[in-house]
Amino acid sequence: MHKPQYRTIATAGMFGVLYVILFQVSDLVLDNVHFGGFASLLFLPAFIRLLGYLMVGPWIIPALFLASYLLVVTGAYDIAPGNDVEHLVSASTAIGGPLGVAVASRLARLQTNLANLTPLRLLALSFACSAGNALFYYASLRLTSLGAEPASSIFAIFAGDMLGMWMIIYLIKLAVDFLPSRLGK
Repeated sequence: MHKPQYRTIATAGMFGVLYVILFQVSDLVLDNVHFGGFASLLFLPAFIRLLGYLMVGPWIIPALFLASYLLVVTGAYDIAPGNDVEHLVSASTAIGGPLGVAVASRLARLQTNLANLTPLRLLALSFACSAGNALFYYASLRLTSLGAEPASSIFAIFAGDMLGMWMIIYLIKLAVDFLPSRLGK
């Protein structure tokens, strides 16, 4: 078995920290605007699930788990800890998105890195990441009896992830397009 390099683990850890920061930014920007009490309308940390998996592979999962767990036990997620609810919800948010990316990249025969990323491939992978998270997160809420919402709530989770992911993608694109022109003058 291939041992991860310390750099990979450190990068995954930084992504975990970024996940928490982007969660707080989402919360600050939207002031807890949620659909059904559990699905954010603009979930910026969803971007970390995708980029983290593309950059460090499966090592993003423990970092996402720890970040989600921290958010649950500190009350940032509107989920009361207890009866292992925090473990299941944290695991579902850590596994769902990366698993969606892994399955989509395997089906489409894409490399899971940034080397062959085109806008269309990025759209496909972000769709898969959002779908994977929506299904896993909703399932964890149903299993813990936290979410008595209808199955249509999966679409709200999916939409919040896609909107958050693409907002970050476009902010990065704007920065990449804007900064070189400003720095070169």
